[in-house]
Amino acid sequence: MDAHALPRSPGSRAVTLPVRLLLVLALWLVAAAIGFAVEAGGLRQFDAAVLLGLAGPARAAGWPVAVLLFATVAGSAAVRLPVAVAVGVVLAWRRDWTGAAVLAATTIGVLVGNAWLKQIVGRARPDILNHLAVETSLSFPSGHASNASAVFLCIGWLLVRHGMRARLVWPIAIVFVLLVGVSRVVLGVHWPSDVIAGWCVGTGWMLLCTAFARPRPVGPAVRTL
Repeated sequence: MDAHALPRSPGSRAVTLPVRLLLVLALWLVAAAIGFAVEAGGLRQFDAAVLLGLAGPARAAGWPVAVLLFATVAGSAAVRLPVAVAVGVVLAWRRDWTGAAVLAATTIGVLVGNAWLKQIVGRARPDILNHLAVETSLSFPSGHASNASAVFLCIGWLLVRHGMRARLVWPIAIVFVLLVGVSRVVLGVHWPSDVIAGWCVGTGWMLLCTAFARPRPVGPAVRTL
C-alpha cells in the first residue's frame, strides 16, 4: 500500500513536533521575560493602564461583568477539575489510555507549576480597583489563565483527536480561555501581565504534554462529527 494512503489520526505528531517544541520554548521565554520585568517593576504603568482601560468600561456597562463572572467561575478549580475527571473517565471507557494520561499530566502539572511560579515571583494582587471576586493567593501568574488554557485547550485537542472538527473546536476553546483571562482583569484580581504570562505558561505546558502523544489507531475511513 502507498504510504501516503495510510490513514492518519488527528493526534499525529509527524512534522509538527519541532514546531510544537519551538512554540513551547517561545511561550515560556515570553512568560519568563514578563516575570523578570514584573520583579524589576517595569510593567506597573502598562498594567495599570490596561487594567483601568478594560475594567472601567466593562464595569460601567454592567452586563459584561456578569458574563465575565460566569467565565471566571467556569475556569475555576471547582469546575475545571471535575470536568477534567469526567473527560478522563470517558477516555478510559473508550480505552484511550494515551489521551487520559496526557489530560492527567496536563491538569496536574500546570496546577503544581503555577503554584510554584507564584511563590517564586511573589507578586501582590492589584490595588487600584476594588476586587469583585475573593482571592487570597499571590498574583503572578494568573492561575485561572494558566490552568484554563492548559486544561481546556487539552480537552479541545482530545476532541479533535476523537474526530470532532478542528475548525469548530479550536475557536470555541480559544475564545473561552481568552474570556477566563480577561475576566480576571475586569474583576480587578489580576494585573494584565499576570494573565498574559498565565496564558503563555498554560498553553506551553499543554503543547508539551500533547507533543509526544501516540496517534490514535484509526481505520481506513475516519468519520468526523
